[in-house]
Amino acid sequence: MRVEAVQARIPCNLCDSEARAPFCPENGLGLVQCQNCGLVYVSPRPEAHELYAIYGESYFKNDNSGVVGYTNYLRDEANIRKTVVGRLKRIERWRRPPGRALDVGCAAGFFLSEAEACGWQVSGIDVSTYAVDYARQRFGFDLQIGSLLEADYAPESFDLVSMWDVIEHVPDPKRYIEAAAQLLKPGGVLVLSTPDVRSLPARMTGRRWVGYKLSAEHIFYFSAATLSCMLDSAGLEIVEHRHIGKFITMRLFLDRLGMYSPLLARVLTVFERAFHLSERALYINPFDIMCITARKR
Repeated sequence: MRVEAVQARIPCNLCDSEARAPFCPENGLGLVQCQNCGLVYVSPRPEAHELYAIYGESYFKNDNSGVVGYTNYLRDEANIRKTVVGRLKRIERWRRPPGRALDVGCAAGFFLSEAEACGWQVSGIDVSTYAVDYARQRFGFDLQIGSLLEADYAPESFDLVSMWDVIEHVPDPKRYIEAAAQLLKPGGVLVLSTPDVRSLPARMTGRRWVGYKLSAEHIFYFSAATLSCMLDSAGLEIVEHRHIGKFITMRLFLDRLGMYSPLLARVLTVFERAFHLSERALYINPFDIMCITARKR
């Protein structure tokens, strides 16, 4: 998808160790695991500007979403909204009443829209010009384009920072988490989600795990241990750790099921077509996406 990007070997983002060994090499993604702390990441890999170039319009709508991006992100708005409503209710356990919220990786702004409806004062940032332009034109939100590390938000100005499926994409997750911590008011919360590389589904399915995506998209793979260590070092105390799911169409569910059990997927597809269920929404929790809420000390 890109012209001969310059590849560079990367030290561990968590502990700076250069000691690494191949991790699940059969998937062909160039994953390694730090031999000191256990963090899994892509090395070598392109520079940040090369990585961010992937997030154009085709990322949000393509026919190969099992490898990169989404089948049709905008068309899935209703299911995304159903998903984030539940997540916002959970956040209210830890941060009430609503205050200022920053969504890092805000995409088309659906989370921000639901948060605003719940009383939050919202801001957002994303590296995708396409997504930010869409959200600005549709919702009129206060949004920035680019990396969180280059943003100009004032320190201790937010009660909530969210990163939904973001931290695995960025070249320097440790600094992202540190930056989020600096933006939080004392007692403010950071909530983030990311694939769990040590989850049972990941270990059982090996190279076929749906969490493994194009090596220019998912460049870090966290476990509860490595992510907890990163949060702790940034001055954040974990108050909740759980696995979360989301609302998806029956069509997408069967597509993903086909990666693990093609025969079962084909059988269920006959049922789905017979009863016209392709757009029926299901809440699916495969217990391989972890969600961590952490409070600033």
